[in-house]
Amino acid sequence: MVLLTFSFTGENTTGSATFTIAQEYKFKNLYLKDIKYNIQNEVLEEIIGKATSNAGLGNIDTTITSPLALEMDFLDKRDCVLYSLDDGTTMGTALNTPIQATGLIPFGYAGKTSTNISDTSTVSHSYPYHLIINRPQTWAVGKTLTFDLYYRDVQSDGLIKDWAPMSGTTAAFSDICSIDITLQLE
Repeated sequence: MVLLTFSFTGENTTGSATFTIAQEYKFKNLYLKDIKYNIQNEVLEEIIGKATSNAGLGNIDTTITSPLALEMDFLDKRDCVLYSLDDGTTMGTALNTPIQATGLIPFGYAGKTSTNISDTSTVSHSYPYHLIINRPQTWAVGKTLTFDLYYRDVQSDGLIKDWAPMSGTTAAFSDICSIDITLQLE
């Protein structure tokens, strides 16, 4: 059993990181062992207000935060396919049309932005999640592994949008964000 841990932060705001393997690995099974993350940003949340008449409360506000997912470029359709529903905003697609995303694993929700950085905490999900099942693999020295973070935009009224990469244009993966991914090879 070999454990590999990959870590990156939001200092580059891309939500993507590529790592190069320094030695050869041969295995038949690959598990997502653990994800630890602290991901929060104003882009990943939306405050929803609900007027409450005759209750003496005025407004009740709640904050919804974006679902998060991790795409791994070394997985294919035999390993991992996420089934989801389309948001219907793309030309030619209807609301709730089934879509498939290869190599995309949902893993949690963004944290709520706080004025106090000390109020934030790292969330940990220990699995193991079996990604490659009984398929001999060889990762040669110099092989690159790319991890891309995805989110669903919650800032459109009444709509949670399709999975989209956290790119430099969204700045959703900011400098206070971080993620640690542990893979187990057997």
